Amino acid sequence: MAYPFFNKFMMSGKSLEERRTTVGGSDINVLASGDVEAINKLYLQKTTGESDDLSQVWPVLMGHVTEELNTEWCQLKQGIDIVDRQRVLYGQKHKFMRCTLDGAVRKYKSRAAVFDAKFTLGRPVRGEEWSDVIPRLVNKYTPQLHWNGYLLEETDGKRCEYGLLSILRAGSEPTFHEIKLDPPYTEHLIGLATYFMGCIELGTPPEQIASPEPPTPVEDRVPFDMTETAHDPKWKEWAQLYVQTVGAADTCKKAESEIKKLVPKTASEAFGHGVRVKVSKNNAKKIEVMK
Repeated sequence: MAYPFFNKFMMSGKSLEERRTTVGGSDINVLASGDVEAINKLYLQKTTGESDDLSQVWPVLMGHVTEELNTEWCQLKQGIDIVDRQRVLYGQKHKFMRCTLDGAVRKYKSRAAVFDAKFTLGRPVRGEEWSDVIPRLVNKYTPQLHWNGYLLEETDGKRCEYGLLSILRAGSEPTFHEIKLDPPYTEHLIGLATYFMGCIELGTPPEQIASPEPPTPVEDRVPFDMTETAHDPKWKEWAQLYVQTVGAADTCKKAESEIKKLVPKTASEAFGHGVRVKVSKNNAKKIEVMK
């Protein structure tokens, strides 16, 4: 029996071929996970061209049919304008980079942001509390937000500083999460993908890929009493040194500022009483102790 309703959720041959030769947002989530089995499965999909048929997988279907509602709800509740929906972006510097945006926000805290809407059944994995589910999912999708943010910034030439994630958990109201995009972490992700695509080109399965923890969302950050952590000895050592010297450092900065103010406008350098100030062509002043 044919089920034409589900055919619209299947990818075309062109899309499958494109996914085989590029690394998309969902792919970078896999690479960043460090999950050996999932990474090897992705490698086989890229090298053989075979891909799982997700058109009859319930959570995937729910993600498709709830995405517009999730997006509109987030737009309503957060007071933001989500544009560029389903816009496909391709890497300029790294040709293997690709993503399909769920959306973007032109002005979020005066900067651009990428948006992603996710659906989850929301069940805890083994050994996990119910309260741990959403933080785990935010962590899981943070690489994709960095990936998409990089491509949006590269394509539009405008700084993209935030990733916005709206997670619809079963029948509950979506939760909204803001991730400050971290350029060094993005560069690490690009490095992972470069290595992975090199493995595909050489026909060599990737070795175990380790990835650092992604940046923590603002709402998940908490105060830490460092005296109750394993870092206490080192913290104490440097904290005491800072307390002892901070006054002298502040005094030094004040003295430097006042000395530079006294340098004549026509001076190439000024010196006396053990210090010298050198003046560059652009009038920048550098102070040093005379020997």
